[in-house]
Amino acid sequence: MSLRGEDVRMERGSANTVVTRAFCITTSAIRSRVHFFPSAGTTAGHYPVSCEVTLFGKGIERRSVRLEGGRLNQPDGIRLEDAFPALDQETSGMCGIEVVFECSQGRLNLRNSRLIVEIVSPQFSLAYSAVPFAPIAEPNDESPDAGKRDVQDEMIAVAIQDSRTLPSLIVVNPTEELLRPDLVRALPEGQAALPVGTVAPLSVVEFPLDESLCKNAAHHETLWGSAVVEKLWAGSSWGRDRAACYVLYRDPISKRPITVCAL
Repeated sequence: MSLRGEDVRMERGSANTVVTRAFCITTSAIRSRVHFFPSAGTTAGHYPVSCEVTLFGKGIERRSVRLEGGRLNQPDGIRLEDAFPALDQETSGMCGIEVVFECSQGRLNLRNSRLIVEIVSPQFSLAYSAVPFAPIAEPNDESPDAGKRDVQDEMIAVAIQDSRTLPSLIVVNPTEELLRPDLVRALPEGQAALPVGTVAPLSVVEFPLDESLCKNAAHHETLWGSAVVEKLWAGSSWGRDRAACYVLYRDPISKRPITVCAL
């Protein structure tokens, strides 16, 4: 894919237009790469696919770039600093990205597409899959499928706290509204809300989970020591069209990222 320029907004709302959100890390030593795989399942044709990448975060002016030359079933990718050259001067830390695929073939379903984010530094390399792509619905869409979520789309993850991993919750808020994540954790006697704070508009926030998971949680003895294992899922008011959630595991000593799990 090639860059067309910044501040490009894609017309949205068609059934073959899908979106996902993820987070990247950018510092003087850490860089992020984004790998695209637009797919319509078993469809074999290499139809042209438009791709729009939007960058946002604390201290970052929201901006978008259109990537040209993408085709169905053909992987591609970019380095984030190549798409957004001013990134180094604007921020140091986590930022959010929103990726939209659109194909002119109206009957194709692009929900099988994938987005892989790779975070690299001289000390480590980490790659993770973004949350599944979902159709973009028009605000006034009154079709039978508008706003519906399949059971397979329920956000769920398992968080682990032990001597080797330090978990945290990453919330990506691409909207212009203040977001209070509605997340639930399992308890021996039932379930309870996961106490996290609010997320400012157009930002990415990391919430440490070590204290939240260990409070009133059952400990399991493993070969490497005691561990807490908790299931997390979305509350009734959560909507994937509003934000994206990830569980990030860090090394408890160096604090470097180890792995990421999408909810």
